[in-house]
Amino acid sequence: MEQAKQNLIKILLIVNLVISTCAAIGVGYLVYKQSTILDFSEMGPRGNGQMFPGNGQFQPGRDQSGQNQ
Repeated sequence: MEQAKQNLIKILLIVNLVISTCAAIGVGYLVYKQSTILDFSEMGPRGNGQMFPGNGQFQPGRDQSGQNQ
């Protein structure tokens, strides 16, 4: 009986490892696929290639006149 429990635990651990590995590979694949797709809905209003909407004029640390703060 004890041997059967140990074998069952080993089998379950192997199944768990296989499922976890498949899930990690799947998530990695989805992240890779998302990073290679250019999502046009996230581009600026003129299609300037930025990931954030806007005209690209704003720079952190500068006020609207272009002067350093």
